[in-house]
Amino acid sequence: MKFIFSTILLLILIFVLLYYFDSQTIEDKVVTNNPINQVSLQHSAQTEKYDEKDKKKENAEAIKPSSEIEQDVGIVEESSKEDKTDSEDDYISAYRDWQYFQNCYTDVEDFLKQKDPLDTLKERFANNPRESQSEPTAQQNTYYLHHVDICKGMIDNDEDNYYTNMERLENEFRSIAPKSEEEKQLEQALLMQKQLRQLMLDFTYTSRKKSNLSSEQLQEINQQINQVTQNLLAVYDGKDELSEQENLLLQQYSQKLDELNGIIAKSHVVDNEASDVINAQINQHLVAMEEFLKTVISPDAFLIIAGNLFRSEYFQKDSPVLAKVKQETRIWDSYYIDILNKITMPLIACSMNYPCDAESDYMLSYCLGLRDSMFNQACGLDLEDFYFNFYIGANQLNDVNTYFQYMVNTYGH
Repeated sequence: MKFIFSTILLLILIFVLLYYFDSQTIEDKVVTNNPINQVSLQHSAQTEKYDEKDKKKENAEAIKPSSEIEQDVGIVEESSKEDKTDSEDDYISAYRDWQYFQNCYTDVEDFLKQKDPLDTLKERFANNPRESQSEPTAQQNTYYLHHVDICKGMIDNDEDNYYTNMERLENEFRSIAPKSEEEKQLEQALLMQKQLRQLMLDFTYTSRKKSNLSSEQLQEINQQINQVTQNLLAVYDGKDELSEQENLLLQQYSQKLDELNGIIAKSHVVDNEASDVINAQINQHLVAMEEFLKTVISPDAFLIIAGNLFRSEYFQKDSPVLAKVKQETRIWDSYYIDILNKITMPLIACSMNYPCDAESDYMLSYCLGLRDSMFNQACGLDLEDFYFNFYIGANQLNDVNTYFQYMVNTYGH
């Protein structure tokens, strides 16, 4: 009987222990799993919220009422500050800041003079028939203040002038080592541009007329000129009236001076052989730039290379690259190609994710006339909307399309 009773007690004890440990396991599972489920639900809700927000953003109209612009500009400014902090040492951001600051000369002058920037914008229209407007719009005033804030944000010392700030921004940019493929391509593009400019300077120098006389020959002729000049002045010395013989002597001296100066003038010739050598180097470098352009994924590098590659120079024959462009597009006028470059290259850069929205460098420039004439229609639009609704003339559309397609098909952008 004792044995049976002890057995029953043992079974009861085992059952209680099993129940206790099993309940603890269930509680642990609940505590562990609940946070995961909550986070998952929150993430799902946020995803739906962001998807809905993106759809609304995509369906928004391109032109916003002026009352909304000020609010949007404020959001952009805060976002820009955050981005700048996050990418403090970003090579491309530093490059774009340095380039944008070129638009800030007038603004820095206003800062130093403590002048209202809107007064400066208003003065732009005074006695300036180039602009189609007589005064800035409220929207332009808002965007101009945004531009002023961008310029102000790039200044470290309020007492520094424009050139000091430009030099500092360039030094900051050049102190950053490029890391990504796009950054390295931008560095390569800048190097190729620098090399091309040096070759152009060399070509200009060799194209100038220089004397083919030796330095000794030039020195001897100049000494003769000085001596004849002294003799000529001596004839005049202290005389109110010259004799017939003295007049004859003056005539001989004048003829001798003309003869000596003529020898020097005729000795100045262009070194065609040296010019041909430099021109061949330029064409070779342009071909190398064209090959590089086919591999470019950086929009900044693309703009630099294309901006130099397809530009005609008044003092130089068409390069093989530019001649090929004319042959393929059947657009022969160099000046018109320069116009198409200014329109088409930004469109291609936009397709490569270069900033082209309403607050981008391009659109602020068009809206405010920072680099060219002012277009109030550009304010609040992205580049593509502005180009095809206002900027590109109806007669240009076919040429722009032809040129754009050629560039895309040839260089793969």
